[in-house]
Amino acid sequence: MSAPVPAPTTAVHRYFELSLFLLLTVGFLALVTTGKLDIISLFIGTTALVAKGLRFRHHERAELSPDTIKTLSALYLVFLLVDLFVLSGGLPDGLVPAGTHLVFFTVAMMLFSARTNRAYLWLALLAFLELLIAATLTVDTLFLVFFFLFLVIAISTFISFEIKRSAERARTAPVAAGTAPGRRLQRALLVTSITVAVGTLLLSVVFFFILPRFTTGYGSAFAFQPQQISGFSNEVTLGDIGSILQNPAVVMRIRAEGGDTLRLEGLKWRGIALARFDGRRWYTASRVTSVLSATPDGRFALPMRPLVPTGQGLVRYSVLLEPISSSVLFAAAVPVELRGRFRVMGVDEADALMSFRQSYGIIHYEVVSATGRPPADVLRATPTDYPPYIRDHYLQVPPQDPRMAELARQVTAGLTNPYDKAAALEGYLRTRYGYTLELPATPEDDPVAQFLFVRRQGHCEYFAAALAVLLRTEGIPARLVNGFQTGEYNEVGENYIVRASDAHTWVEVYFPGVGWVEFDPTPPDPARVRTWWTTAQHYYDAFDLWWDEWVINYDESHWVRTLRGVGDTARSAWDARWWLRRMRRQAAAELNQQVEDFFAGPYAAPSIAGLVLLILLVLRGRALYDWLHARWLLRNGRTGRGLSAHEATLVYHQLLRALRRRGYRKVPAQTPLEFAAGLPAPELAAAVGEFTHLYNHVRFGRQRAASPRLIELLRHVQAWKPAR
Repeated sequence: MSAPVPAPTTAVHRYFELSLFLLLTVGFLALVTTGKLDIISLFIGTTALVAKGLRFRHHERAELSPDTIKTLSALYLVFLLVDLFVLSGGLPDGLVPAGTHLVFFTVAMMLFSARTNRAYLWLALLAFLELLIAATLTVDTLFLVFFFLFLVIAISTFISFEIKRSAERARTAPVAAGTAPGRRLQRALLVTSITVAVGTLLLSVVFFFILPRFTTGYGSAFAFQPQQISGFSNEVTLGDIGSILQNPAVVMRIRAEGGDTLRLEGLKWRGIALARFDGRRWYTASRVTSVLSATPDGRFALPMRPLVPTGQGLVRYSVLLEPISSSVLFAAAVPVELRGRFRVMGVDEADALMSFRQSYGIIHYEVVSATGRPPADVLRATPTDYPPYIRDHYLQVPPQDPRMAELARQVTAGLTNPYDKAAALEGYLRTRYGYTLELPATPEDDPVAQFLFVRRQGHCEYFAAALAVLLRTEGIPARLVNGFQTGEYNEVGENYIVRASDAHTWVEVYFPGVGWVEFDPTPPDPARVRTWWTTAQHYYDAFDLWWDEWVINYDESHWVRTLRGVGDTARSAWDARWWLRRMRRQAAAELNQQVEDFFAGPYAAPSIAGLVLLILLVLRGRALYDWLHARWLLRNGRTGRGLSAHEATLVYHQLLRALRRRGYRKVPAQTPLEFAAGLPAPELAAAVGEFTHLYNHVRFGRQRAASPRLIELLRHVQAWKPAR
């Protein structure tokens, strides 16, 4: 380990090293927030940055000598083999994590040994690679914050790097760090970096939305891993849904076309249906019965038949589905039409929609669903002659506790049709059992029987499994459906936020001639408590929705919509220009006509005279008042309480007016006493001098007793005439 080298004294060099350190820190934090780094990478990166930050604070530079770097690198090569074959799991799975550890080790070594411009450039490149890897591992809007910070710091780093290189070749002395000029230079670099970054970002936004975008999916396999959401595969163990009911991660966002999203309230987002039950597992063969090809505009006509006549209860909505570990597409009730960026899609024997591809990115699709439900009378009148396929697949029950059949008979006693029996069993479970997520950690031999006769509480999977088994015991075809509840309405973004915790299980019952009808035996959840934090989350999620739809999911269809919007705005602006011009001409014509009518009428002359008088009062009203006040003082005098300072000034102005009539004008440079002393006529000079002394006493000395004599002298001056 070499001795610390003193930090350079130039302001630019100090600023550059700080910018480069922050650039590496932001790139590392962007990677950390993806949640994809293992504990070794976190430890190496955090330790290196914290140690470097502490040493940088104490103005200490590169700590490792070349010999030390060689020794540590040789030791790490030995550790790399251990990491690859032991810690990271061997080939080929361990190649990526071991390579990641090697990259972070390289960053740490260069961070503590960089002395040359080439080494600084390599560090900046490694920081950019950190950000690039983070961009492939996440689509979260938090990345936008780190991207903007990285952009500002990167511009700052390269500007200061170029200034530093030029200063090193210059012959003049560089600006020292810590001095007033050095601090001004650093502030100027910061302001310039932020300004350039904002300008770059604005131009990037313009080009992002203007340039066309065509998605090919070549990089999908290198993207981040989707969320692992259990319960949406062909085999589900009873209780799997419960493992995600406390997970707040967003799964999808749904918005109704036309803006009336509240129409979706109460709908469930259907995923996959399961037919067979062995006592602990629900499963299905899930054979794809229909492979559909898209029309040129990306539409699929789905083969499902609505439960009610076409046109009743149709809703159109769009879905933004986050990456999940399933190819299932979620839709409400009976979907009849779907539009999305798929070449083909499939429908299985249980009416589940499949996209035929792993979801590595956000999927956007639009659905038209028939949400109408047949009236109860129609369902009561359906026959019970079920097709062979329905009997073979949806009446199977495993060996079970005999109490289940007895319970089903008790609840449905006296009822003669499948609808009333299903409704009775649904109501019984809703009202006689409690909802809880706290279940035994060890698997039970007969979980449905334990739920019905021992615990008498559970979550939606147990309610739905119990209803399906009890219905099948009564000879009524039923199947289990996994999906999501409506979700939480975001009034800011006008969409429903569906989280993993909204996962739900319910039952569909088959009615010949109608189809599969939904029954939900789970008691309703209590209403969510809304707080200020909920509102703040809604604002963030509204921005997140915009980010996903218009940035992450921006494609050729969004580009076309953007161009159409720009065209509509331009046409609207052009139309508004002509409308304003037409309104201006119309207003000018109406004003001219009104002016002509006014002057031709009998009130023109009085109105003009009154207006002139009003203008004179506004402009000269104060002067007129002062003149009238002074005239009144001369005529009536103030023998009582004397003149005020303002009144004395008015009287003095009357004196100057009288002297101006006689050819004596006071110039602005003269004081009142100088003006009085300069008068040529002795008698007049004596009177004006006495007047001036008394005026000063009244105005500045507040001696009101001199007021009568003041007015008497003014009258004397006004009556004075020069000798012939």
